[in-house]
Amino acid sequence: MLPTQVIVALLVLQLALVIPLVAVVIQLFRLIHWQLRADPQTRGERPHFTGPVLAMLFSALAASDFIGFEPFKTVSELNPVPLDARAYFTVAMLALAVWCWAYAGAIRTRMRGMLGLK
Repeated sequence: MLPTQVIVALLVLQLALVIPLVAVVIQLFRLIHWQLRADPQTRGERPHFTGPVLAMLFSALAASDFIGFEPFKTVSELNPVPLDARAYFTVAMLALAVWCWAYAGAIRTRMRGMLGLK
C-alpha cells in the first residue's frame, strides 16, 4: 500500500491535469457560442485560452514522471532533470501552471507586444 503522502500527491497531480483540461473544454464551448450564437453587438470580447492551455502544459510536464503512457512516458525519458531533483521539478512545474493561470492576461499582452501584434 502506498503512503498517504504519495496518494495525496497523485490526487493533486490528477486535479492539476483535469482542471485545466475542463477549463479548455469550457472555453471551447464559450468560443463556439461566441462565434455562432451570440449577438455581435453585445457579445463582448472573445474567450481566451492562454491561462488554461499554459496551465495544462506545465501540469502535464509535472505529471510526466507519474503517468506511464504516451506521450508522458517519452517526455519523462527526455527530461534532462536528474532523478534526485524530479520532485523539485514537479513542484516548480505546478507553480508555473498556477502562475501562468493567474497572469494569463499579462503573458498574452507581453507576447503580443514582442510579436508586434496589436
